[in-house]
Amino acid sequence: MKYLAPEYVYTPQGLQAGMVISVSDEGFIADVTNAKEQVDGSSKIEMLPGVALLPGFVNAHSHVFQRALRGHTHRPLSRQDTFWTWRYAMYAEAQRLNPDLLYAQALNAYREMLAAGYISVGEFHYVHHQSGGQPYANPNAMAEAILQAGHDAGIRVVLLMTAYAQSGFHQPPEEGQRRFCDASVEAFLERVEALRVTGIPIGIAPHSVRAVPESWFRAIIDYCRSYHLPMHIHADEQMAEIEQCRAAYDCTPIELLERFGALDSLTTIVHATHANATEIELLAQHGCTVCVCPTTEGDLGDGIAPYAELLAARIPLAIGSDSNTRLDPIEELRWAEYTARMRYQRRRVLVAGKMASPGPLLLAYGTQMGAKSLTLKTGTIAPGMSADFVAIDLEHPSLSGWTPEDFLDVLFFGAAADVIKQVWVQGNSVKIG
Repeated sequence: MKYLAPEYVYTPQGLQAGMVISVSDEGFIADVTNAKEQVDGSSKIEMLPGVALLPGFVNAHSHVFQRALRGHTHRPLSRQDTFWTWRYAMYAEAQRLNPDLLYAQALNAYREMLAAGYISVGEFHYVHHQSGGQPYANPNAMAEAILQAGHDAGIRVVLLMTAYAQSGFHQPPEEGQRRFCDASVEAFLERVEALRVTGIPIGIAPHSVRAVPESWFRAIIDYCRSYHLPMHIHADEQMAEIEQCRAAYDCTPIELLERFGALDSLTTIVHATHANATEIELLAQHGCTVCVCPTTEGDLGDGIAPYAELLAARIPLAIGSDSNTRLDPIEELRWAEYTARMRYQRRRVLVAGKMASPGPLLLAYGTQMGAKSLTLKTGTIAPGMSADFVAIDLEHPSLSGWTPEDFLDVLFFGAAADVIKQVWVQGNSVKIG
């Protein structure tokens, strides 16, 4: 057993002073007690003056290789650039990858995530095969490169193995997409099973309704439910996708997912930027989570999610760095609230009650809800949870003037990830910076 004694710790009861966190040898929180209570005198207490411990942030949606595109896609690609023209720059980057290069890119990006306070990441992984689509001699060579990078960086990776079969509704894959695709859903699930039985945290990610046909969805849904695995899906990110879905199936993407039987409490819809009232009702009815990615949605010009409607429907929101154009959970959460303010032209949109401030709910989105999305036992500093923490430097200039009552608001609206001075993953302090 070891003990951490920060100046403050944020628990489900709020920000508390003078508490000691007991961490088991297995890396779980054993207790959170008042420092005045008796602690085993033979055990060393790590004193953390000038620090507030928060639960570690959870990045529920990442395409780690896209970190290489940061800042390089803003020159004109067409007369009017959109998400759809950006994709061709992304495909070109994907074509460059091999296991060694992917490992190197992922290692650097995961180290950057840790330094920013992301303790866990859901890696939506779809660059599976060689250029042209031929499997490597080891069919999971690319997935294993990502897992090794996560291990070596010290971050917890939940590998969201992505199914990809077609370029659009009933359309064969384009040349740049072939290395994303498996020959059949059986071949895809065989690769997933080879990884699942090793005990790694894993989930399945049908890329989208446009990229995965109904027969694949039904096989994947059965597999996920057999093993209680999380399922993540892009949906309603672009109006063009919604229009194409209506043309093919006479319904919207989320309505189509409901028709396929894909919506339940293990399902996370990534983006839902243009979800309508009917779709939001379906998500609430089935207990789904929505993962928003404000910095990427802004970078790609996707739009602003219907935050107020999602909140009113009590749909859990998680955050993701997505294309990794920025790696800072504080910034990601700030822009969730800021873009919501721009959409609705009022302040304090993402709040737990009419007279509440945004800070506590934003922290829950960045921690607890991401953990739910990835079925992780983390996101809260409480007994039985994984000992995943970030240490906030209370003496950092950007937090000047904070009080216990407004600490989280000062953090989310006045600071950035450079206030994080130390992180712990499963009870182990991880070197950052």
